[in-house]
Amino acid sequence: MEPKRKLLATTSSQAQGACPDHMKDRFSDLPNEVAHQILSSVSILDLTRFGALSKKCRELYLSTPSLNFDEFNNWNKSSYSKQFKLLSSLDRFLVRRRENKIHCFRICWDLSYGKAASLYNELYRVVTWIHMAVRCNVEVLDLELRIPDTTKLELPSCIFLCGSLRSLSVHCNKILTAPSLVSSTNLQYLKLTNVTVDEGLCKWISCSCKCIKELHLEHVEVENITMESSSLESFSFVFPSYCGLCHLNISCEKLEDIHIEWRFASTSSRSFIVFAPNLKYLKWIGNLLNNQNLGKLMCLEKAEIFLKHGVDNNDFSNVLEVLCSVCRAKVLILSGEMTKALLREGPVSTPFDDISYLGVHVESLDDDIVPAMVSLLRGMPNLKTLYIKSDPSLFIHKPEACGFNKEFWKSQNLAFIDQLKEATIELSNGNNELELARYMLEDAKNLKEMVLLYSPQQSTHIRVVNESKMNSVATARVVFQEKQRK
Repeated sequence: MEPKRKLLATTSSQAQGACPDHMKDRFSDLPNEVAHQILSSVSILDLTRFGALSKKCRELYLSTPSLNFDEFNNWNKSSYSKQFKLLSSLDRFLVRRRENKIHCFRICWDLSYGKAASLYNELYRVVTWIHMAVRCNVEVLDLELRIPDTTKLELPSCIFLCGSLRSLSVHCNKILTAPSLVSSTNLQYLKLTNVTVDEGLCKWISCSCKCIKELHLEHVEVENITMESSSLESFSFVFPSYCGLCHLNISCEKLEDIHIEWRFASTSSRSFIVFAPNLKYLKWIGNLLNNQNLGKLMCLEKAEIFLKHGVDNNDFSNVLEVLCSVCRAKVLILSGEMTKALLREGPVSTPFDDISYLGVHVESLDDDIVPAMVSLLRGMPNLKTLYIKSDPSLFIHKPEACGFNKEFWKSQNLAFIDQLKEATIELSNGNNELELARYMLEDAKNLKEMVLLYSPQQSTHIRVVNESKMNSVATARVVFQEKQRK
């Protein structure tokens, strides 16, 4: 009980500052910066309780720079009177804070239920809180609002005029109106989720967000995106299901990271144009387009390309064009469908001299994908790490792939084999992966480690691999890992 007495005192005595020394809490002796850091992870309800402990605690309670209003979605719907009491309590708290600095303010509020009068009252309060945060020079504002379809929401213009604001996240199933182009902002981070926007917002970002470094769009409904920025460093557009985006045009000289997940039913009248000469990381998932231009990405370090042909288009004729754009990458990760497409295009003439890591994600190393793999590997003389990932859930009913043994691989005289140091292979049905592993074990003189992932029914492959290890020209470490069926 003694430690508890030292940590907590009665509200009445501490509020008057008259408690004896042994009753004082240790928390109050902490520097304000340390106390605020601890309180930043405390819910607003617990923060309120904390503020009642002592005069010092009340001071910290009212000056805490990180506020989180996100725990009332179920609690505040029990009755109108309780809801009104809660809203009034939060109002009073923000008023009593006066103009104490707010560094981070998160509001997660569900307005999807209740009568119209109650709903508009809540919405008015939320907008008022935003105004108060702006008045307190908020730097990070995170809004997650669930609002009925019949209710309109327009974010207050003070958000976009707030000179202190550095980070803004908006998650809301509403149309987001573009601010006036006259308004400039110091935003460095902007994330929009589940909103509908028009091209005006992109124009505002390009013209008014001169300090923007990160822009992330998730489940954003928009017809066209044209982004021009001299400061943007990271951009993502993620829409896992089919979306209505037609044209994506990015021109950002400082851009280093792009993540695109863009799927659609029809490839017609769609384009993807990029000018990003300093791009380092590219991840592109979705459908191949008829009109795309990534340019020459001379600074690229890592590229992940997982593309499929469109529903209305089986043409992969521009696969080589995509690969030419990413040929300077050090790390290249491809889907099996992209790799197969190379076979239809003929031998790969593009040199991939800079690639040291190749990852191929396939259903299995089928007989129809091995020649494409050979063509790809032939252009990578400096490859040091190879990772072949397969998904056992995708090839259960496929015939076994066993048309290419280790002698076939030896006969190809692939230059990468002398540079290879690490290999990871997930065994699937058939023997193609196994034979490739045996080839590398026996001929890769600089191989340091090989990891083989196998299913329980493939345990007999361990003996075969160990025999090849005995014939190895290197002293590679072989690791066997049993994988569980999904």
